[in-house]
Amino acid sequence: MDIEDQFNKEEFAILLERAKGGRSINQFANETGVSAAHISRFLRKMIASPPTPETISKFAAKAQNDVTYQDLMVAAGHLARKDDTDINSENGVERHSPMDFRERMEQLKKKFIQVILADLYEKPFKWSVEKREEKYPFSDMTLNIEHDGYNKWYLDFKPSIPDRYRPTFQPYILYGRITTFDLNETDKLTIVVNDERVFNMIRKRPPLSLRANLYVMLIDLEWGKIVKEEKLCGYWKD
Repeated sequence: MDIEDQFNKEEFAILLERAKGGRSINQFANETGVSAAHISRFLRKMIASPPTPETISKFAAKAQNDVTYQDLMVAAGHLARKDDTDINSENGVERHSPMDFRERMEQLKKKFIQVILADLYEKPFKWSVEKREEKYPFSDMTLNIEHDGYNKWYLDFKPSIPDRYRPTFQPYILYGRITTFDLNETDKLTIVVNDERVFNMIRKRPPLSLRANLYVMLIDLEWGKIVKEEKLCGYWKD
């Protein structure tokens, strides 16, 4: 199916209006770097082709009213919609269903994207959002970048849900998975977490021998910022 057939102009216009909030189109254009005329045409549902992921990332970075990058990507047809079925409580005892868990994880991943995009817009180097690649299909976010000798940046989100759900992430399982993919010397791969305990666990257990530029990043979702990023290992040559 062509992506234009999946572009929901009405839904995208509603989301974009929510993202704009109380700002004028000109104010929103100045903040996002997207022309006011272009924004106006999307709001009036006059464009048949969806905006690019790069344009959507600019909208999402300055969005209001909890409109996320993923919401806009789904409405634009770049990401598939999820259709899960909930599981009810059993024997009168409230249970968290698999769908509830997945939804909470997806919400956290949306927040990860917003924090990272907001940080990127303060950086001096060039970057743009790309679609998921076969080279590393497990990445939750893929960027073209021109920084520190890197051309591609793959971000693999490992969110932790407070209280009931405790992190069960095992870094060596991920390391083993990475070895099956052909990453280049100019590729950067970052594991992104929101729990300092998980960050420290990964930092203290780096891979002993892995052909990849691997990093671990800690973000603070309450304050909406990247706390720190550390390199675990570097790409080695034959």
